Amino acid sequence: MKNFAFVFGLCIGAFGAVGILMPSGTVWLARQFVTPEAFYAIAAGRIAFGLILISVAPASRAPKALRVLGYFILILGITTALTGLVGIAQARDAIEWWLQRGSGVLRLTAVLVLVLGAFVAYACAPIRRAAAKPLPGSRHLR
Repeated sequence: MKNFAFVFGLCIGAFGAVGILMPSGTVWLARQFVTPEAFYAIAAGRIAFGLILISVAPASRAPKALRVLGYFILILGITTALTGLVGIAQARDAIEWWLQRGSGVLRLTAVLVLVLGAFVAYACAPIRRAAAKPLPGSRHLR
């Protein structure tokens, strides 16, 4: 599960990097997610990702931070599901407002997404095994 979180973090970071380089792609994608069905799909993804982060937190490099982030994403997922039920018009308005702020705001948002992905990838990265050390008293030269 930790490896899945690591790969997911890399994907989030890659999405952020693409958003920095090509904000128009972010605009296109945001406009695709203004239906209740899309909000439910996003909510399911956020809830699943939040639960994954919470479950892998003890084995990560930053257990407290990853646990807090997991709970935050879980709450965002629940909020997103509720928005799909009762507030889709307000959500559309908020997305349009965000999109009208210009490429600087879109790039800033993408930087935050990149940082999020990089942190998750770092915290869940496989731990490298240290090279074997020579035994004390041996004549092994490095």
